[in-house]
Amino acid sequence: MKPPFGSSVVLVLALGFMMSACSWLRPKSSVELARLRCEGLERSALVDTAEPRFSWQLRSAERGVRQTAYQVRVVVALPDGQPGAVVADTGRVASDQSQWVTVSGFKATPRTAYQWQVRVWDQRERPTEWSGVARFETGLLGGEWPAQWVGDGYQVAKHEAPRARYFRKVFTLPQAPVRARLLVSALGLVEPWLNGRQVARDCFVPGWPDYRKRAFYVAYDVTRELRAGVNVCGLILGDGWYSGTMLRQTQIGTQPLVSAALEITDTAGQTSVVATDGTWQWAEGPIRSNSIYHGETFDARLDQPGWCRVEGCSWTWQPAQVAPKPAIELTARISPPVRRIEGLRPVERREVRPGVFIYDLGQNMVGWVRLKAQAPAGQEIQLRFAEMLEADGSLHTANLRSARATARYIAKGEGMEYWEPRFTFFGFRYVEVTGLAAPADDAVIGVVLHSDLTRIGRFECSNPLLNKLYANTLWGQKGNFLELPTDCPQRNERLGWTGDAQVFCNTANYNLAAGTFYRQWLAAVRDGFKPGTNGGFGDVAPQTDLNHGSAGWSDAGAIVPWVTWLHTADQRLLEENFPAIQQWVELQATEAPEGIRRSRKSYGDWLAPGYKPSQAPTPYVLIATAYFARSTDIAAQIAERLGRAEVAAKNRALLAKIKTAFRKEFIADDGRIACDEQTAYLLALGFDLVPAELRPKMIEHLVRVIGAKNNHLATGFIGTPLLTPVLTQIGRPDLAYAVVLQETYPGWLFSVKNGATTIWERWDSWTPEGGFNKDGMNSFNHYAYGSVVEWFYDGIAGLRPEPSAPGWKRFTIAPQLGGGLTFARAQLETPYGRTVSGWRIESGQLTLEITIPDNTQATVSLPTTDPATVQEGGRPLAQLSGMRNLTPKAGRLELTLPSGDYVFTLPAPK
Repeated sequence: MKPPFGSSVVLVLALGFMMSACSWLRPKSSVELARLRCEGLERSALVDTAEPRFSWQLRSAERGVRQTAYQVRVVVALPDGQPGAVVADTGRVASDQSQWVTVSGFKATPRTAYQWQVRVWDQRERPTEWSGVARFETGLLGGEWPAQWVGDGYQVAKHEAPRARYFRKVFTLPQAPVRARLLVSALGLVEPWLNGRQVARDCFVPGWPDYRKRAFYVAYDVTRELRAGVNVCGLILGDGWYSGTMLRQTQIGTQPLVSAALEITDTAGQTSVVATDGTWQWAEGPIRSNSIYHGETFDARLDQPGWCRVEGCSWTWQPAQVAPKPAIELTARISPPVRRIEGLRPVERREVRPGVFIYDLGQNMVGWVRLKAQAPAGQEIQLRFAEMLEADGSLHTANLRSARATARYIAKGEGMEYWEPRFTFFGFRYVEVTGLAAPADDAVIGVVLHSDLTRIGRFECSNPLLNKLYANTLWGQKGNFLELPTDCPQRNERLGWTGDAQVFCNTANYNLAAGTFYRQWLAAVRDGFKPGTNGGFGDVAPQTDLNHGSAGWSDAGAIVPWVTWLHTADQRLLEENFPAIQQWVELQATEAPEGIRRSRKSYGDWLAPGYKPSQAPTPYVLIATAYFARSTDIAAQIAERLGRAEVAAKNRALLAKIKTAFRKEFIADDGRIACDEQTAYLLALGFDLVPAELRPKMIEHLVRVIGAKNNHLATGFIGTPLLTPVLTQIGRPDLAYAVVLQETYPGWLFSVKNGATTIWERWDSWTPEGGFNKDGMNSFNHYAYGSVVEWFYDGIAGLRPEPSAPGWKRFTIAPQLGGGLTFARAQLETPYGRTVSGWRIESGQLTLEITIPDNTQATVSLPTTDPATVQEGGRPLAQLSGMRNLTPKAGRLELTLPSGDYVFTLPAPK
């Protein structure tokens, strides 16, 4: 057998290979191991913990495949990339755990590269081959940052869009390195360069933290970019979210700073460091202005491609100014960065006025454009961006408010020129180009930007309008998952609104692999927590001097980690966030000693149809009390998960008190709530605040008030995400379909029928009769109402994780037929592998095709009570091997199945 790590460690590993003589006598398992991840990331990860966790998938064509044991081993990766000494080997561990596995006794050391492998034993106790080699590197692990902070000394004024700064350092190496790593951090945004080339394709480096509390750093392997002799390291520094002015005049800092260190290891194993300090130089360059909200101006006449090379730059270089070390925490970035994901070509170009050209990209998107132009030197080409057009064909920019959202390029005058911005982004479908007499049809190409999260979910069905609604939601998520979950990408806001994030979180975790994305953002949520009077989690994170403690917004601090844990099983989401969650619950308990939250007023059922913001008819005190219960319930469950039995019991007692108070305050003896609103009933039923004896009566009221609206919704941000889950839970998926399929206002398909390509902020942001909503707040890319898509996965297709075994270790497949659909299919790349639920009705027969990943099991719920009518793979259900717990339940037939592909056929329900 070929040694997996090379001959240099054969003797070291010999005992490990022979630890179980019996296992060598058994045949090898056919199971393959794939998707090796460290701390949830599949690609080479920068790990900022001394106790990293490892995950992998089992893949096999067999049914019933499960893991009975594993063995993980870790070696130090030598500077030349070869394996070094074994630093950890678990030996054979009897366990079915294949996610978030820790290696007992292993403590990673700072600034070290590691390689690791795994093998497992299957259900027949057969060992697999060793997996391929995966790699990770550790960060500082709390150690001292190795560089000074430098800037140019310029103080950025409020609302200013200043020039970018270019920094560089020329240094000499006696030999090419065997290993080199570039560590970069900034108060602002930085683009690192080496020897005339951009180091990475990442955008908006190092990210967007709460600068009051922390800054991020990143690391890049730059071994191949360095050479023997003279080298140049360059850094372009933009304002970003640090010194740019945001909503409500908030400006975190006034002087952007950058800090970087090149750690270089030579053939003798000696490490030297080239770090930012007073010997670095800075200069002005071609980026004459940059602002997240206002755009960017680039003067190509000033551009010198040789600025980061030894020769070829005539800029005036000045000494960098060393600044004091920021008194904040420095932590490694753990979420995938923003990158260029795809390009969109225009579907139409029109000249709306002489010299004014409008390009339609056919899709509301987020990012910027790649400009292609030929113009005389000094000619200014202006690009303006908008989501919608006015009736006369011009750009609709009123919804941008004070954001100028404009890019300007001043031509160099040397043939065809190409340009993209660096430190800004736009939300747009339409681009207005001026300054060119006859721009080409492809003068602008849309460059789609978002956090580079893997798409894990897909859905399709027989209704093209639902498919379009699904696509609109996915586009809205991608556009607003730019660095953190924002509300909108176009106007003078673009903030991490917590209410929007919590209502959409479940949908988000179905569509994209968002675990590390949310975990990183939740640090900002915790950083913004305000204790004491009028405290709580903030309305936005990172915090920008907005409110704290708003019901449904502040509760994101509890709901987002809980929901993301359900999808990922990442226990550290609970461990890191529980102290702040418990603090939030106790703060509310102090404010509401009788169990009813009366002390504050905030957004409520925001943007309910027919009402101005904050004036929805569901009383805020009811909403606040319901969410008080919801966060308390989550806190009790987390405390129990973390072994905090006393705290869990205390929270359960508090929850019981809130429920009793809610019943007394809001629910009449006939199950009616005084305001008689959909949102009120949905909160009471969805958060389990209704005594069992009153649930049937309240369900009747909910059905009645929906019927009174001709089966249209009457909900805003708070009530909408509960509509389809609650209706399905109470046994009325038919009514859920009826509401979702409404094509007239208010409803999801109204915007689809009116040309939407993303989710609108309002149900009537635009109407054929009235045009744009006169009350403003008309974002046409606002994902909150896209929360309905979670029901496409867990309702229509029936894929739902089980809290008793989070992360899709055990899950449910219970498809809900209806709505006139003849087929629907969802697939999801879970941590364990792909799961599929697809159904089709044809000639009176229902066919259900499902896939259950290896090392998991699922409870399948079929729409029948008669097992004799069901076949699997053409054989009677009774012959299905591995089936357990066949039980009629609530008008359906439930059974538990191990991993594998299955095809069920049965008569279609009438």
